[in-house]
Amino acid sequence: MLPRMLATGIAVAIVSVALTGCTTTPDRRQQADRLRTEVGAKPGVQSISVGYSNDFTRGTYLDLDLSMRAAAEAQITEVVDRINAIKQRDFDSYQQSTDFVVGDRLELKLGAELDPNLITARTRELRQLGSSLPRAAITWTSFGIEIEKAPPTRDSLAVVRTVLGTDPTQVTIRPADRQPVWTVDLPFGIQQEQDMQTLLTALPVSVAYVRIADGYLANLSVEVHSPETAYQDLTAVIAATRPTPGHPIDLRWNWGGYSPDKQFTGSVDVAGCSDQATAADAHPEHYLTTDAIALQRRLRTEFETCN
Repeated sequence: MLPRMLATGIAVAIVSVALTGCTTTPDRRQQADRLRTEVGAKPGVQSISVGYSNDFTRGTYLDLDLSMRAAAEAQITEVVDRINAIKQRDFDSYQQSTDFVVGDRLELKLGAELDPNLITARTRELRQLGSSLPRAAITWTSFGIEIEKAPPTRDSLAVVRTVLGTDPTQVTIRPADRQPVWTVDLPFGIQQEQDMQTLLTALPVSVAYVRIADGYLANLSVEVHSPETAYQDLTAVIAATRPTPGHPIDLRWNWGGYSPDKQFTGSVDVAGCSDQATAADAHPEHYLTTDAIALQRRLRTEFETCN
């Protein structure tokens, strides 16, 4: 009896040590409270929300959300300086996010590192974009600018070019109407854009998503009109867009008339060879109709370089 009780006690002790040892990040609740009170009292701050956790089940994170819609640029700079002074490097082991709302539907989404000069400059540019696109919701993240409920792509890109000039930036435009979503790496010339618009308009499919990288079409998502004409239409798309091994195109398609359990959809890395690692690629029979599987295999055999 004694050895069994001893073994049980040792096991319990080991589990206890393991559980208490999982959270090794220092407690920073005092700094989190200071962020809430001191930053919240700064001029220009309408409101501040501080999400803090140093917990085994919920994880370790610090999330700051500030509303500074009418703040002057100098006030924003002072707020960022104060945040950095309180945080120092004490939250380096925490997951961090920092969001600034700097106008109506204008938001900066940042991470742990806060450069006051960069944030002030982006606030100025974001407000200029918002002034020219008053009905849009604009978010600037570490990946680039996202414009929701945007005017047509041509008009939105013209505004972004005017405000940012030739600064390298990724812009995602989601028009308010049913036009295609564009993600563009700027700079992207006006003539290049016009040529791309002309090309896409002439395609025998409905375009849903366009990705322009380094001036070239990199991703294209389309809706085909029927399974019966899908092969002819998709090969026409490939011929028109002219992918090359140096600039392959990830082409994805679907048809809206699919059944609830299986879809007529697929993808092909034209002139390239990407690693298809989705569940639909591993077990297409579970997700795709029989004719969709056959079409995808045919196009990959004909146009990918893996074979």
